[in-house]
Amino acid sequence: MLHLDMDRAVLANTRFAISPLSTAIGALRLLRDDERPGGGGWRCRVQETVRDRRLVLLGSLFSGSWDYVPDFLTPQPPAPENGLQEELHAVATTDRARLSWELQVMAQGVDEERLAGRVVPVVLRDALERGERDFAERVAAELHRLWELAVAPRWTDLRTRMEEDITHRARTTVRHGLSGMLTTLHPRVLWSDDQLSLVSRFRGRISGSTGLVLTPSVFTADLRLVIDSVPGPATRQPMFAYPCRPGPQTRPGPTVPALLGVTRARLLSDLHTARTTGELSERHFLSPSTVSYHLGILHRTGLITRTRTGQHVLYQQTQRATDLLATPRFR
Repeated sequence: MLHLDMDRAVLANTRFAISPLSTAIGALRLLRDDERPGGGGWRCRVQETVRDRRLVLLGSLFSGSWDYVPDFLTPQPPAPENGLQEELHAVATTDRARLSWELQVMAQGVDEERLAGRVVPVVLRDALERGERDFAERVAAELHRLWELAVAPRWTDLRTRMEEDITHRARTTVRHGLSGMLTTLHPRVLWSDDQLSLVSRFRGRISGSTGLVLTPSVFTADLRLVIDSVPGPATRQPMFAYPCRPGPQTRPGPTVPALLGVTRARLLSDLHTARTTGELSERHFLSPSTVSYHLGILHRTGLITRTRTGQHVLYQQTQRATDLLATPRFR
């Protein structure tokens, strides 16, 4: 579980931002091995651009299965709507100590946060030998090419959808308050006692922040976090990339939590990998009996499989569940 203390300063400085670069990074995340199916044409478009234009650094950063992708790729948006060139400049001029620290976290992980490291690909190691500044500039140049070829042709439509989502969130805030709005961003977001909690296998507590930036994403059904729960150089303020509501071309329909209930929706979402009752109990802070009850319902409805391996019983999504979670109308 990750916790963010929402004191007066954070509440007063919680804001939305539309970020071209954050949008491009969201598209790149479709390349990740652990992404759910459903990227469709966008995944193919990004794959072809990365391959044909030889964007080797971006390909290496986003084709792996490591827990952490460096945060310098998504600089803090300074305004409600930001220009691509300003964001690319921020990437290219990233503080060297900060960049070095982030790349170390990527490679070695952080035990306190349960972040796993991974062997750095040769192409990244070779690029880093030329220095952090050169590395950052090359990454910025590759991001620019990706933007121009894959994202820019559809930017007007993508931007419109994000603006509509922010308008909806603003109305929700007016009716239900900021805390009420924050819990609608994703089923993993919880609010209690002036604290924002995120259901996650990672652990940490973020205190001393002076703001929170929320960026809508059209490319993910999950919540993407940029946080420093372990202090590092040039500490950043927390930033969440949350999934946009379905676009106007999608018929309105019930969400997965509305159909199944919030707890069962969270458990089902976490079963993209086979897990035991004990694992789910620990990851979601539920008693084993509660987990077993919900798993029984999900199994009877055909949304999960149940397989015995030795002394353990493993549960995993069926294809029907995967398709349900990936369908835009049910996000």
